[in-house]
Amino acid sequence: MPSEESNERVSAPGANSGGESGAFGAGGAGRVGKPLFTWRFKHGVDGQGRIQFPNKWKMRSAEAELIAVVVRHKLVDKDFILVLPYELFERFSAGLLDGPFVEPMELARRHDYSERIMSLDLDGAGRFTLPSELREPTDLRKEALLVGCIDRFEIWNPKDYDAARAAEKVLAKVDSKTL
Repeated sequence: MPSEESNERVSAPGANSGGESGAFGAGGAGRVGKPLFTWRFKHGVDGQGRIQFPNKWKMRSAEAELIAVVVRHKLVDKDFILVLPYELFERFSAGLLDGPFVEPMELARRHDYSERIMSLDLDGAGRFTLPSELREPTDLRKEALLVGCIDRFEIWNPKDYDAARAAEKVLAKVDSKTL
């Protein structure tokens, strides 16, 4: 499976650029055991839906669980995959857990949500597999862009990500003019 990791990770000022620590790899002071996902990496998607996990984001612990959730970027009306460590996933899902257990609309919300979620596991070669049910809504066919977002990461179709970033930049300019 082809992969491209030509982009170098940029460390934040004061970040620990020496040895790696914690469950997910490099961590600065105060981040021991917490994930640190930075930069972007483009990787191939093979016929079985396997994607190489970036070497810079080395997984250090079998106990570290990642949950993938298909979500919609409202500015461009495109789906992408949000990947969260389990602790953050619990916070992300908290509102859904507050409703009644058997009320029909709550059941529908839970079913719709849970059908767009799965746990990610790394194989011995450092890859994870996305089933077609997650790849199809996000249009991940031949390549995927993994975008670090500090405590989580996203998996995008590269063209959709470019469109989303362009829309976000326009929005940011408009918002800064209203301050």
